[in-house]
Amino acid sequence: MAESHEVQNTLEKLRALQRQQEAPKNRYNPAQGGAPRGGGNPQGDATSQLTGDQRGAIGDAVRRCWTYDAGALGADKFRVLLTVIVDEAGVARKANVAPDDAGKMGDPRFRAFAERAVRAVLDAQCANLPLPKTLLGRQNTLTFRFSP
Repeated sequence: MAESHEVQNTLEKLRALQRQQEAPKNRYNPAQGGAPRGGGNPQGDATSQLTGDQRGAIGDAVRRCWTYDAGALGADKFRVLLTVIVDEAGVARKANVAPDDAGKMGDPRFRAFAERAVRAVLDAQCANLPLPKTLLGRQNTLTFRFSP
C-alpha cells in the first residue's frame, strides 16, 4: 500500500513538472469549424483600424469557406498568419503567408493548412469582405490569423 502512494506521488510530481514546462494553452476558441478572426497582428496595416466586432464579421465571412484536416498530426496546434491585400471595393485579391510563418512552409502538414487558409480568403464566395466604409475606396492590407 505504501508503494502505491509513492507511485501516485511520483506521478503527480511528474504531471506538475510537465505542466510547468509546457507553454500556456489559453487561446481563443472559435465557433465550430475554426476560423480566422480577421486579424490581430496590427503591424501598420489596416487591421489595427478595425474594432473587435468588425474583425469578427470579417472572420465570420471567411469562416464559411475554410476547412482544415482535423485528423492531421498536430493540426490542432497549427496557426498561420496571412497578409491579405484588399481592393477598393473590399474584395480580397491577394493572400500570402506572413513572413513570420513563411519558414514553416517546408512542413507538408503546415503547408496544407496554410494553403487552405489562402484558398478560403480568396474563394469567390468569401472574398467580398464586410469592411467598414472608412476602409473602402482604397487598397488595404489586412492580417488574418487562422487557428483551429
